[in-house]
Amino acid sequence: MVASILLIFSMCIFAACTRSGIPLNESPHVINLDDTIPAVVSVDKPTDNQVYATGDTIKVEGKVTDLGLYRGNISISDDANDGILKTQDYEIHGLKEYDFSISYKTSVTVVSNYTVTVWFEDHGLNITTKKVKVRINP
Repeated sequence: MVASILLIFSMCIFAACTRSGIPLNESPHVINLDDTIPAVVSVDKPTDNQVYATGDTIKVEGKVTDLGLYRGNISISDDANDGILKTQDYEIHGLKEYDFSISYKTSVTVVSNYTVTVWFEDHGLNITTKKVKVRINP
């Protein structure tokens, strides 16, 4: 009976830990299954469809709030080839709010479209993603 209860408990925890695709043995945080509310992510800069010139710096700035944050990532990718131009990981256990910021200096010879992707996950394994499109002119 005790073995059955432990097996069921282990299966529930494993299922929760893999909801975001992270195996249990690689998840160093405490999971809060009562947290069903995703983080709120706001991207203040850049604005959607903002246009830059080559040599300009794209500044990604914003804020994430939640009952208990876990981790996140900001990346800037080239839409033509999905290549990652800049990426920044965050591990911010337990914070309730966090201001994020990264910069990337552009350099293009043809008109290019980039996607800024910001995602954060909380301790309930809820993920919030925001995407902003920008254009860079030569």
